[in-house]
Amino acid sequence: MGQQISDQTQLVLSKLPEKVAKHVILVRESGSLTYEEFLGRVAELNDITAKMVSGQGKHLVFEVLPRSDSSALWKMVVRVICTKINKSTGIVEASRIMNLYQFIQLYKDITSQASGVLAMSSTSEDPDENSSSVTSCQASLWMGRVKQLTDEEECCICMDGRADLILPCAHSFCQKCIDK
Repeated sequence: MGQQISDQTQLVLSKLPEKVAKHVILVRESGSLTYEEFLGRVAELNDITAKMVSGQGKHLVFEVLPRSDSSALWKMVVRVICTKINKSTGIVEASRIMNLYQFIQLYKDITSQASGVLAMSSTSEDPDENSSSVTSCQASLWMGRVKQLTDEEECCICMDGRADLILPCAHSFCQKCIDK
């Protein structure tokens, strides 16, 4: 019976619009995520991005926005800051704030890409040469993905403003509409 429910769920998901199906999957994945696992994923992304861009002039740093995780409802209000930093000057070149769903999506993207690159470099005769060519401009590419994830949400009330809050039901609201 458990398999039938799973098959039925997959059937329903396949008939949903892509954006709604994506939110359903993210809500399901975040539902079982503990706070400790979340912090572990933030640390893991920092480790992965540091390894992948080790020879480059820029790197990404992920951190939980202070006081955004202090509530019992942390999954709805937590925010993760992704910052692109120039290693030689120490200057912040770009910064974006993500919600939990956007962070989970980025985590999946980066970990799957990193595992592919690391597997490719382990089979190469000259892993340093191979990994450096694959990971060139990696911080900029990943920051572009962060921008894409944070820009794609729009307010479901005015359909104009960029969403500042996404509820577990997948409704997105801009700050202007929340204030009203």
